[in-house]
Amino acid sequence: MMFVLVILAYALIGFIEIVPLVQKKQRKELVLYSVTFGLAFIISLLLSLGVKIPSPARPIERLVLFILGK
Repeated sequence: MMFVLVILAYALIGFIEIVPLVQKKQRKELVLYSVTFGLAFIISLLLSLGVKIPSPARPIERLVLFILGK
């Protein structure tokens, strides 16, 4: 049931947010929004199905330490 609610919520939000971007021909914003929206949708669907998603904290910490050279 939660799976269906997530799909309906994202469909409604997507329609409300994406249609004005298409009408105003804001291509860069549309691409960025669509990629971010799609990733959030996939993560939400996986969570609603009970899939455990690993925390990104450890890889981000390693990346920052690598960049800073520590």
